[in-house]
Amino acid sequence: MNVWILLFGLLSPLFAADSSAPNAPMNADGFGFGYQAVLAAHNAAQETGDSENKFIRSFESLAGVSLYSSEEELTARKGQPLSIVPDPWQDSLEYRYADMSAGVSDGVVVYVHVSPQQARDYGLRLNEIRIDPVNDTLQETLGSPDFVAEDGDVYMRGSTALKIYRSQKTGQWDGIDLFDEYSS
Repeated sequence: MNVWILLFGLLSPLFAADSSAPNAPMNADGFGFGYQAVLAAHNAAQETGDSENKFIRSFESLAGVSLYSSEEELTARKGQPLSIVPDPWQDSLEYRYADMSAGVSDGVVVYVHVSPQQARDYGLRLNEIRIDPVNDTLQETLGSPDFVAEDGDVYMRGSTALKIYRSQKTGQWDGIDLFDEYSS
């Protein structure tokens, strides 16, 4: 019975154009869904989209430096580093700047690191959006962490990861890294 009611409801606009309503709004397919119904659906989709888009959906840059940018792009954007040292954990060089450090391997940026002192002195921007790990606005901008490790919280967007390191003794944040999950 419910199938018949549903079928009748779907087909009734095809048969509703009687002589008392010769100008009933019909679209090109002959269904009576006028622009108001389409507009209402569009507005509902926008409202839903706005609530879903409140989180940062991808990680492109940290402290103004993009992952996978070339060494030339890094120095063009940030200038000459204060120092270049071998990375003790990876087969790369770490370009140290006043506001951040970047790991460069084979001429490509593979990670970006910002310490708490650098964030206090220069601010902290993820995709050019200001974030504040000290006052913990991260839940509002990143959502819940994808992984909680002993030394911090990990947020994933595709194969790109953002890790907020936390002191195991104090719980205060010790740094933030942007990296590809395959280069960790």
